[in-house]
Amino acid sequence: MAYRAPVVRKRYQKRESIPGFPVIPEFSHMRRARFEDGRQRIFRRAYNYDIPPGNGSVSDSGLIFVSFQADVDTQFTPLQKRLDELDLLNEWTVPIGSAVFAIPPGCAEGGYIGDTLLN
Repeated sequence: MAYRAPVVRKRYQKRESIPGFPVIPEFSHMRRARFEDGRQRIFRRAYNYDIPPGNGSVSDSGLIFVSFQADVDTQFTPLQKRLDELDLLNEWTVPIGSAVFAIPPGCAEGGYIGDTLLN
């Protein structure tokens, strides 16, 4: 298979946008979450959970989103602003919490976590 070829096709076929109707609409989460330049690239993961309901209760299900970046203000914040402007996925999601954690870099053998920050 050619590079980026879908599993169901033998070779990659580029879909052209129809004027006024892009293949990936401007309001889609995927398009809004794209990074505009390489400096905004983040490492992101999503983890689904679904806790079975007990007697007479409703299920507890959702998604935990985790991202790692060097600078929240220059990487994550611009992405969130784009999502806030137009992302239609927001109609179906309810954020219930948020946090930012600072994680120190690793250390060389014989060193300790935070060694490069404190020395």
